[in-house]
Amino acid sequence: MAKKMSLVVILLLVFSLVASGCGSGNQEEGSNGEPITGGVITYGITGDPVTFNPILSTGGTATLIISRVFNGLLKQDENLQMVGDLAESWEFSEDGLVWTFKLKDGVKFHDGVPLTSEDVKYTYDAIRHPDYQGVRATDFEPIDKVETPDEHTVVLYLKEPFSPLLSKLSIGIIPKHIFETTSIADMKQNKANMEPIGTGPYKYKEWQKGQYILLEANEDYFEEGPYIQQVVIKVYQDEQVMLAALEKGDIDYMDSIPVDDIDRMKEQYADTFDFKEIPMNGYRYIGLKQTHPILRDLKVRQALMYGLNRQQIVDDLLQGYATVMNANIPPVSWAYADEELNPYPYDPAKAEALLQEAGWIKGPDGIYEKDGARLSFTVVARSGNKEEEAVLLLAQEDWNKIGVEMKPEFIEYSVLLEQYLDVAKFEAYLLGWSLGVDPDCYLFFHSECGVNEEGQLVGFNDVEFKNEELDRLLEEGRKELDQEKRKEIYKEVQSIVNDQLPYVFLYSRNNVQAMNKRIQGVVWSKLGPMYPEKWYIE
Repeated sequence: MAKKMSLVVILLLVFSLVASGCGSGNQEEGSNGEPITGGVITYGITGDPVTFNPILSTGGTATLIISRVFNGLLKQDENLQMVGDLAESWEFSEDGLVWTFKLKDGVKFHDGVPLTSEDVKYTYDAIRHPDYQGVRATDFEPIDKVETPDEHTVVLYLKEPFSPLLSKLSIGIIPKHIFETTSIADMKQNKANMEPIGTGPYKYKEWQKGQYILLEANEDYFEEGPYIQQVVIKVYQDEQVMLAALEKGDIDYMDSIPVDDIDRMKEQYADTFDFKEIPMNGYRYIGLKQTHPILRDLKVRQALMYGLNRQQIVDDLLQGYATVMNANIPPVSWAYADEELNPYPYDPAKAEALLQEAGWIKGPDGIYEKDGARLSFTVVARSGNKEEEAVLLLAQEDWNKIGVEMKPEFIEYSVLLEQYLDVAKFEAYLLGWSLGVDPDCYLFFHSECGVNEEGQLVGFNDVEFKNEELDRLLEEGRKELDQEKRKEIYKEVQSIVNDQLPYVFLYSRNNVQAMNKRIQGVVWSKLGPMYPEKWYIE
């Protein structure tokens, strides 16, 4: 027997996902009492995206475009709760295994074709298909089948209870009539990956690689707005060049002001920009390939943690706009348990002792050696990001002091994704994750989410970390619906990750964002500005 929405709310409150209507915040209005229609706003991004297909994208710079071009069944509101997007309402069976979603009326793709339940089914079935080559398969693996009783009804049948389900349903719905022209195995070849067609408030218009991406208002959008008629996303290879563009008025919004420039910008441009300090729902880290002949040794990984002065990075380089991380769930999460973990304080002597315990002997140039091999590895990172470049150079300096040769290599972001990270071919890399509202980290750390037998990366576990107890806990955390019980599970998850160190955990950043004050109607959440379709230019 199906439980109605009132009971949905009760259950979802248990695990912090409230099914309620989307709040709009305080909407500022034009002189006539209504938001003003018209105008252009401009964003900056570092590096070209790789794909605009929401089920193939691994995030990064593409997220800004995807979030405006596509809708999911659900979305986050300003309180980080899951609310309806394409879905008007939903209900679930008493055992939590059958979920029924009703779609809103009047939704059309940008080419005029109406959205139906078949598009939702196609999207989810594509992710579940054996030939799918994206990284989200395990997020939809608990779904046994998808049925469409009518054009506006989608029914998900689960194999077992799945607590993060609603948080996964924010992924953009792609048009069946466009993508069914190619097989799932060949989906990456479909031109719609680079010329996207969604249902969102903005339509893709043009992409000049290395220069800009142009979006135009969707006049047939099924919700309020959009009011701003064009969005220009300018591509920069260097954040300092982007900052200069912000100061000149060439762009209206920047999501992370370099820390060295924050105080100056706040003082100099107080009348031009709204500045918001936004905690990062994620963290920066150095991923260590667990199959690497050097990095697979736990004592080496421990030495890297003890041998890096992470607090100095936070205090000096980041001027306090960050928190040192010791595991994989950031402070903004209700499951954060960092205070109970090994903090790995800076201790170069302990780092060298660990290396010696592992059989390494210091060579004549100060770098440790063993069995004729130097303790040396390469860390790849994106070029043009001043902060990440500085972090990596500081890590190089600290590790050199303990006899470790780390060689940084800075690579253009799209190349870094395509040739290194998306194919899991590296020794180590520096990057950051931005997580969802749920602490589920199955995709990042479960052994099934690494490289499969065909050599394809099937999740985000690109470092190929494997731990049976962690796998068990990640599976258990997905099934448990009680938030307090889940919190205990994820404490254990963090403890294992903290002990085994597949990453050198660095910090969770507080970004200072700048938005031009000429843009009105902006609602700010804990994680940044929301509802761009409701913004307008004063």
